[in-house]
Formats: sequence, structure tokens, C-alpha cells
Amino acid sequence: MLPEVATERADVSTDRERRLSFGAVAERYDRHRPRYPPEVIDAAIRYAGAQPGERVLDVGAGTGFVSLALAGRGFAVTAVEPDGEMAAVASQRAATAGLAIEVLHSDFEHAQLPEGAFALVVSGTAWHWVTPELRSQLAARVLRPGGALAPFWNRPLWDGNPLRPAFDVAYAAVAEDFAARQPGPLNPSAKPLENVTWTAAELREDPLFADLTERSVRWSLRYSREQYLGLLGTHSDHILLADAARERLFAAVGAAIDAAGGSFELAYETAMLLARRR
Repeated sequence: MLPEVATERADVSTDRERRLSFGAVAERYDRHRPRYPPEVIDAAIRYAGAQPGERVLDVGAGTGFVSLALAGRGFAVTAVEPDGEMAAVASQRAATAGLAIEVLHSDFEHAQLPEGAFALVVSGTAWHWVTPELRSQLAARVLRPGGALAPFWNRPLWDGNPLRPAFDVAYAAVAEDFAARQPGPLNPSAKPLENVTWTAAELREDPLFADLTERSVRWSLRYSREQYLGLLGTHSDHILLADAARERLFAAVGAAIDAAGGSFELAYETAMLLARRR
């Protein structure tokens, strides 16, 4: 069961600079960001009762991780992505894979999409970038009756990680440089389920959706120093750090990984919400 919702919500959707910061590192993002467990994609499809050939919408598609997975399962995918560089990589990846994906360079709020056309709306680690007051209405508009909304997030699990103490020290040394923005998930001090709990609260109260279901999958990846620093450089709070602060942080994090033998295991949870259009 998800934890109780905090009394105040941190809304990152209004931070346009952060929302569109990923294009500068689009290729690195595609190379270093972890994909989603196949069982998460399959659970969304089963919940929606979607059949191959039906239309599916991927909101905040990034470089196309979820879109490619869905198209590979035979669905007609429309991918909406507000950053032009990220959208271009998604189009390139689809072409390379021989998959026909419609990629729209737009945010969800302004995308020209047909009403009631989609069996499933998914969003992989991106739903928090959509305006909270609009997102469920927008999803309901494009879903057919009985269609499903499935936002999900990859989040690292820092509790019990042996490198957590060293990383805490590294981030504390640049805490003032991060202070202007809510910390992202690779900062061990971040609240890992905040986006999930707030979205769950919205959907529980939303008259347009019913049958809210929560799912989660735990898994892990092993990172070398190079791989983990590459991943850090794809997160918006790190991208927007001043160069000097980023260099200090990356040096300290890299030294901690070196001291641990050059690599470490990071546990993840993919937390998913499923809700049905009334």
C-alpha cells in the first residue's frame, strides 16, 4: 500500500527549464536511463484489455522506451514528447527498429489528439511533468470508455544501500546548489514515492476514473563508476547544476564508487497506478 500523502505537494510541472532540460543530453539519456520491467508494460495492457492493433498513447515518451515496447507488442502507438531533441531520438529509434510510431513534438496539454481514440494511456516517469489540474481530464478525453490510464515511475531504493552514507556526504557538500529545486530521485534525500502518492490521491477523488489499482515491481542494476555518472547526468536536477558544483559532486560520488571496488548494486522499484475511464 502506498504511504500517506504529504500535506504539501511540490509541483515540478511549472518549472519549464527543468521540464525541457533533457534535450541537451538526449543521446546520453537513451544510453543510460534504465528501461522498465516487461511485466509492468504487460500489466498495463492486461488491465486495459487492449488488443494488438489498438491505439495506445505514450505521454512524455522521452526517447521512446515505452513506445518501442508497446509497438513491439503490436499496438498502434502515438508518442507525445515536448522536447524536440528527445522526440527526434524516439523517431530515430523507431525507424531503426522498423516500428511505425507516430511521434508528436508537443506537450500533452497542447497535443492535437482525437477524443475517445485510445485503449490505453501510459506515462513512464513523466506524468509529474503534466499540469496536475489538467492531466486526468486530458487522459479521460482521449481514452475510450473503459480505457485505462497507467502512469508509472522507476525509483531507486536508497535504504540499506552500502554507498548511501558516502553519497549523503557528497550531496550535503553541494546542498546549497540544489536548494532552488526539489531533489530528484538520485539524490538520496529525495522522497521516493511523492509523485505516486499524489497521483493516487488525485485519481481516488476523480469522477472520471474508477477502479484504482496499485502495482510495483522491484529489481536492480549494477553500475560501474562511468555508468552511474552517466546516469546522474541525465537527471534534471543534476543537468541544471552549476558546472563547478556538478564537478565536485561527480568527483565525490565517483570516489565513493571507486572505494567500493569500482561498481555497486542499486535496487529499484517501478511503482505503477492503474485507473479505468468511467
